Amino acid sequence: MAKHLDGFLDEIQDRDRQLRSWNDELNRRVEERTVHLIAARKQIEDTTKQLVLAEKLATLGEISAGIAHEINNPLAVMQGNLEIIRAVLAGRTDDLDLEFRLVDEQIGRISEIVRKLLQFARPAEYAGYEDRQDIAAMISDTLPLVGHLLKRAAVTVMRDDRARREVRINRTELQQVLVNLMVNAIDAMPGGGTLTLRSYDAEGAGGEPGAVIEVQDTGIGMSDNVLARIFDPFFTTKQRDGNGLGLAICQMLISHTGGTLTASSTPDIGSTFVLWLPEAGDDGTRREGHSV
Repeated sequence: MAKHLDGFLDEIQDRDRQLRSWNDELNRRVEERTVHLIAARKQIEDTTKQLVLAEKLATLGEISAGIAHEINNPLAVMQGNLEIIRAVLAGRTDDLDLEFRLVDEQIGRISEIVRKLLQFARPAEYAGYEDRQDIAAMISDTLPLVGHLLKRAAVTVMRDDRARREVRINRTELQQVLVNLMVNAIDAMPGGGTLTLRSYDAEGAGGEPGAVIEVQDTGIGMSDNVLARIFDPFFTTKQRDGNGLGLAICQMLISHTGGTLTASSTPDIGSTFVLWLPEAGDDGTRREGHSV
């Protein structure tokens, strides 16, 4: 009787182990399926957001181009008539030099806004020839362009040049992006601080070889609400001299060359902009990678 009872208990224990094993396997499969469903849902949401954003940007681009052209026409008339007035009053405008200079400056400012509008609306028309660029050399060439701002704001520059890959992008466009990011970083440190420029080799999201440039400040930082909108066209937190097109154009220029531009920030600690660019092939074109 005892032997039969022991065998029966062993059988119950074996069945219990099997049930536990099946339960664990079922839980594992449910967890895997849940993770896959969440990832698929996230991908669908991201794709939907990208499509909606692309449609909005396309519509906004058409409107911006129309506005820019409408502004350009009267602006050209104003500039032409100003030159005529100067010619007619030649030698008699000493008392009006300040006024003429102010008008010239404001016309120039409007022209720059119009140019940025057109560049945002029709990036293909403004895209320059892409070539291979050495990142460290580009940073060295760009720093003097913001040197006076660094000195005035008492900002110290720290560099960490570790990138060895050359990237593919138009030189002027990369310099435009770097200047914009550096100026924004300096503006975020009105009481002084440290501007860190860091570069290193890194793969893209799909495994493509490339390199990263980080522009980091120790400034006032941004809230999550502001951070979520900084690349939106016409969004700006600057009280003066801000048209909200700088970062939007920067992201457009980088995206056009196959790269990415992202940002992170913590209030009262600082912000970091991360620029990834694809590596240049032997002929300066983009080198194709593989997924990892």
